[in-house]
Amino acid sequence: MRSRDFKQLIGNLARAAEPVAPRCSHAQECGGCAFQDRDYAGQVAAKRTALAQLYGDAGVLDAAGAAGFEVIASPDPYNYRTRMDYVATKGRFGLRARGKFNYIVELNECHLIPPASFAAAKAVWLAACELGIPDYNIRTHEGFLRYVVVRRSPTDELLLAAVTGAGAYEAELEQLAAIALAQPGVVSFHWLLNDTLTDLSFGTPQRHWGAATLGMSAGNIALEIGPNTFFQNNVHLIGRLLDDVRAAVAALGSPTVADLYGGVGTITLQLAPMAERVICVESVQESVDLARENATRSGAHNVAAVCQDVLPYLREQAPGGWEVAVADPPRIGLGPEVCAQLLRLRPARIVYISCNPLTQVEDLAALAPGYTLRSLRGYDMFPHTPHVESLAVLDRR
Repeated sequence: MRSRDFKQLIGNLARAAEPVAPRCSHAQECGGCAFQDRDYAGQVAAKRTALAQLYGDAGVLDAAGAAGFEVIASPDPYNYRTRMDYVATKGRFGLRARGKFNYIVELNECHLIPPASFAAAKAVWLAACELGIPDYNIRTHEGFLRYVVVRRSPTDELLLAAVTGAGAYEAELEQLAAIALAQPGVVSFHWLLNDTLTDLSFGTPQRHWGAATLGMSAGNIALEIGPNTFFQNNVHLIGRLLDDVRAAVAALGSPTVADLYGGVGTITLQLAPMAERVICVESVQESVDLARENATRSGAHNVAAVCQDVLPYLREQAPGGWEVAVADPPRIGLGPEVCAQLLRLRPARIVYISCNPLTQVEDLAALAPGYTLRSLRGYDMFPHTPHVESLAVLDRR
């Protein structure tokens, strides 16, 4: 099944759910939400049906497994995101229109983050306009300010970032930083440079004002994240997902664990108290540095963070180096080469978190010669959208 077809399947099922009044006046056109005008329980049921069909058609689940498949709902389908990237272009501040990359829906409200978080981001953009900082034109590639990024902690502290093109606006950014830090809850303001033609809301750090990082929490673990680092994007549901990962690992006693695509150590530090040793493998140096700092801060002495791409790391390992592999790859999934290395290394259990069930299905098929699927569950980390997370637990045959 193609990505477009899978999203269309979820969309068709969700649209059949009970209509409700959306909270946002732009819900019908904004690309940030697709189903805000549909009953939330109906959205979750749509994702459950679509995933069960996907996994059933691929042979991952039999008829009984598909019938009993579940998707865990977000405890709150609003104010859930830990990160939002608002576009600044052609005098507009907001999100891309649904299906129209070059059209920006101008927003005065957004219910994916708390109202105060949105207000702080909008205030920064308005101040940038008053300071004469030009928006970036996504058609002509002229201008400076591309995105205002909001990163928000469970306690509603905020890290804001201005993602810009090239330009001589350092004095204005100094003033903008002071305005940003004066907003309620804002503890940090970063300037990130993206002077390429690629439309990304990440960039090379230039300067920061206030705190260098943002304090986050996941379960009972305190973490620090930066403006570019990955972190799960549903503040309400991350605890349940991590509980299930912990349970899958704890069932093997006190194993050695490789946390692949480990980021800033979110999963690594959840597993450290129950594991003999945890190796966090991450390719981004900024995240590795934070993982090490987070481990030191939490007192986890059985953790090592390795800065390396997952595939070459696995190629260097000998079978038996660790008993459990936990993997949380990007949307492209593990891929055939990583799956081949896991088959060679033969850990007793693979715990596989996926933000793209389509690539996960392919990876599960690649791992099937050596592994049996023990459990599979969905998590609605992105309410009002066609996106869904899943967790597969596989045991060595």
